Amino acid sequence: METADDAEITEAASRPAVVDSPAPDDRRVVREAIKDGSGTAMATDPPVKRGLPLAYEGSYYEIDWNATGTEPGTAFAVGVDLNGTAPADETVWFEELSERDRRLLGDLLTATSEREPRLSPGPEIAIPEEYTIAETNESVLLSGEYSAVRYNGTVYPFVLEERREVTLTRYRYTVSRVADSTNSYAQQLRDEHLFRLSGLSEGERSVMNEAIDGVYYAEDTDDKSFRSIMDQFSAESAIEADSYGGTWLVRYDGKVYTADLSYGGFNRSERPVAG
Repeated sequence: METADDAEITEAASRPAVVDSPAPDDRRVVREAIKDGSGTAMATDPPVKRGLPLAYEGSYYEIDWNATGTEPGTAFAVGVDLNGTAPADETVWFEELSERDRRLLGDLLTATSEREPRLSPGPEIAIPEEYTIAETNESVLLSGEYSAVRYNGTVYPFVLEERREVTLTRYRYTVSRVADSTNSYAQQLRDEHLFRLSGLSEGERSVMNEAIDGVYYAEDTDDKSFRSIMDQFSAESAIEADSYGGTWLVRYDGKVYTADLSYGGFNRSERPVAG
């Protein structure tokens, strides 16, 4: 359990809409939906799952999607070697890549070039990717003609693995604004999820006090105090939870906490969870 102000409450109940990653397309569709009202992505699975609201530039958004069609595509993995070499005739300039190749490799090379090169041979990092047929036909990476790319004056060998034909689904994403500020979202969360623990036994208070700024572990399933706390939490509306644990917002001894509770190993039967 951690004491929580507005910023910490909303952080526990949201996901970032923009992430720094070698694979930027997983969140690109969300940024499009927030700015334009909707966005589309082609993938074998939804690139961004439903779940906690997304935080973007101080506001918070619920996300949803529906499938609108399918088309064939290509799945593969690309890896980059930071300290490898390649023949000149197998090296292509970054600027000669297709637009989709540049978007993929640009972020990957930026991320990998900032790492300390390893002495062992082979790619330092590899990521999976999916292209539509049009992107496949335009791709220089997938043409088989080159094994390295020259980027900002440095040659980076790359390898392609696990190439296969797949069926891509077109996902249309839409968003709705949940709150336009951290304070207003935190207040919503308090109104919907905050509950109070009081009148606890000495054993129950021991569980709670040990969990504050730390962790309480139930050593065995005969821990009646932990079981009582577990039952009280799982009966309340959680910020996010499944049958084996979750995150709650609780007031205890006059302070507000975010509390992470995991009871999958303690109670293996599925439990009803509110919220």
